[in-house]
This record gives sequence, structure tokens and C-alpha cells, in this order.
Amino acid sequence: MRFESISSGKPVSFGDLPNGIRYYCRFDRVANAGGIGVKCGSMQTPGGKGGLPHFVEHVISRSTRRFSNREIELTFRRYFGGPDDDINIRIDRYSTFFGHFMLLRPAHMKICFDFFANMLKDRLVDNDGLVVERSRIKNEYYLVGMDIIQELLHDTLHEMAYVKNPARHRIDCVPEELYAITLAELRSFVRRYYVSRNMFMVVLGPRFKTVERMAWQHFGDWPDRPAPKPDYDMTDGYSPLKETRVRELIRPGIGQHHITVGFPIEEFGGTNHYVLKVLIHILEYLLYDQLQEHKQGVYRNPVDLSQSKWHGLLTVNFATVDSDFVDPGIDAIMTVFKRLRESFVDRDIFQAALHRTFYEWVGPFVNDANQLLESVVDSAANGDEDLVLLHSGRSELEKVTRKKIIDAANQFLTSEFLKVHIKPA
Repeated sequence: MRFESISSGKPVSFGDLPNGIRYYCRFDRVANAGGIGVKCGSMQTPGGKGGLPHFVEHVISRSTRRFSNREIELTFRRYFGGPDDDINIRIDRYSTFFGHFMLLRPAHMKICFDFFANMLKDRLVDNDGLVVERSRIKNEYYLVGMDIIQELLHDTLHEMAYVKNPARHRIDCVPEELYAITLAELRSFVRRYYVSRNMFMVVLGPRFKTVERMAWQHFGDWPDRPAPKPDYDMTDGYSPLKETRVRELIRPGIGQHHITVGFPIEEFGGTNHYVLKVLIHILEYLLYDQLQEHKQGVYRNPVDLSQSKWHGLLTVNFATVDSDFVDPGIDAIMTVFKRLRESFVDRDIFQAALHRTFYEWVGPFVNDANQLLESVVDSAANGDEDLVLLHSGRSELEKVTRKKIIDAANQFLTSEFLKVHIKPA
């Protein structure tokens, strides 16, 4: 089908330095967002070293030779605010990024980019960073990874979904392994992964030539080093479940039963890449009546995709104060899935979900540089380095049909599933 004529504007351009560092850019007078990415995340965790990639991200972003810690902290506070505001230093399963969201002026972005570039060039790993950041990561593990129920559900589901696939690794840490990590191991990880052909720049706002000059200025003299070969042998990718797997956790002090139901799907960039994005909107709409619109109705029922070039999961989440609604809630989910496998989704529901997915694709190009930045990072780190898949959203969504939805439902929404249930004590 054809979408209304909302233009995505110019595509994101890119160029390469001779040493392999790629720089992505798109001219936009108000964007001023960017940073430096590394194609490694928790999936590159060495055996028995849970939290090591996260540890490196913390230590690297502490200091540089050129700027004092005080200069860094005050400049970041001036432009980004607190650690949860406009700064964008973070790690996920497949990437680490040192950057920021939209700033008011190009000059501010260039000042901040200079700090990030020096962090990545100097790559300072010292004993002070080891001691301080180890403590901070341990507290982050409990504050976010354990005390935020949605994070705990998410991590538990990934762990139980795979045996060999490194997507099962926690992003934050494994506390008992964190305290065994040494300076030598941090430095070894940096030498292996923080190399020219495993890194990239994203600068949204300035013109191409300006970004090209920034790339040469900051990284033109870097040695040409190849991207490391993966340790993972690709033997634990997508396959339908043969049996339902259940894990139950008890958490004193919480007021609800929290449930996640998960299904293996294809990896990022598969043949159903955009079909799955439409499917989750259809599921959220259909599950609304089943999970919210009745006397035991829950507050929300989000449906999410978690994908990288090595893994894929579709999850449905809900929480309820009524323990006797847990099983009926799961039954309602499975009933909706069965209906989608057996018959075409209502045309109006399909059209609404399709248009919403188009909005989510075109919106970042039109007026959301922060989300566009994240989309470029996702693509660059997951095998879409030339952004062909990212830019093809309109044409690919025009090919999505109700027949493709029913085919995807039959392939991925199986009768076997993963279940995580966190119960109040």
C-alpha cells in the first residue's frame, strides 16, 4: 500500500577514513547530536568475566590526558545536565556509545565531541578507575538490574532463552565476577575491541565536509587495526522452542505479579524485519481488550522486540495484583496468537498498525534526531553498515500485507514459549 506523502528528506550519508573508521552524518540545522560508537557490548563478554565490557565503558569515560576530570565533569554538566539527561554514554548487548543527544548549537556539539574523541584516543585505564567504577557498577547492578522489575524480567528471559548465544550475558555485571576483573583484563579488552575498524562516528547536524574534517582531525592518525573475529560460533541462533520454559522468582516488597512471555524470532535484518515491527503493534491492540478492558484489567501490556545480528526475541509483558489472573492472562495471549495464526487480522487494525510503524520509521528523519542517532547506531553495529535496511523503511513497509502477518505469526508465535514470573513474597 502507499503511505501519505511525508518525506524522509535526505538520507544519512557516510564516508570512511583510510584506517577504516566510518563517519555517518546528515545535515540538519537543529540536530546537533552525535558521538562515537564501538561495535561491542555485553555479547562480547569473555567467559567468567560478567560486566567486563560495561566496566570498560565506565573507566574509559572518566578522563583524558588533555582535559582534567574537573573540566570534563563541568563541561558535561553545562551541556548535558545530570547523568540521566542529555548525555548518551551507554552500553547495550551489541554496542557501546560515547555521545549525547540534541544540543542547542553546533559549537556546543564540537566542544563535547572533542572530549569524547580524546577519551577514545587516550583509553586511560588506571587503578583509580578500577576501584571507583567497580563500586559504581555494583550499585548500578542493584539499582537498575535488580530493583527495576522490567530490567530483571528482560535479563532473566535472555538468560533462559539461550545456552551458547552471548545475548544471554547480562549488560551490567555478575557481581562475584566483577570483583575478579583485573587492570590487565580491562586493557586487553580495549586493545582488542577499541580499534579503528570496529568503531564509527555519528554526527547529525553539520554538513558532510565538516564531519569529514572532524573525522580526520580526531582519528586520521589512528593505526589501521582490523575488527576482531567473534568468539561465538553462531550455533545458537533462531529456532522454534520445542517445549515451554518457565522461571519463577520471588521478590519481597513488590505489589504485583510481573509476567513476561517470550518467543524466539529471527535476528536483526532478517526477511521479516519490518513485518515484525508491524506485528507488535497489531498484538498490542488485540491484547488490549484481553488484558485491560475487563474487571481484572491490567494497566499496560507492552509488546517488544529485542534483536541483534546474533539474536531475536519477541516479548509480551503485563503485571497484575491478582494472582488468579496470571494464568488466564497468559491463556488470553496464546488465544490471540492462535487467532492470528489461523485467520487474517482485521483490515482496519492492520492499516492502523502499518501506519503507526511507518510513523515510527519516518519520524526520526523528520523531527527526532535523537531517535535517528539511535537507529544509525543499531544499524552500524548489527550488519547494516551501509544503512540500506534503515533507509528502505518506506518501500519495505509498502510490501507488508496481511498474508505476511499471518505467515510471521505461524513462524514465530508458537504454542511453546518462555515465561518469567516475578511474584510478591
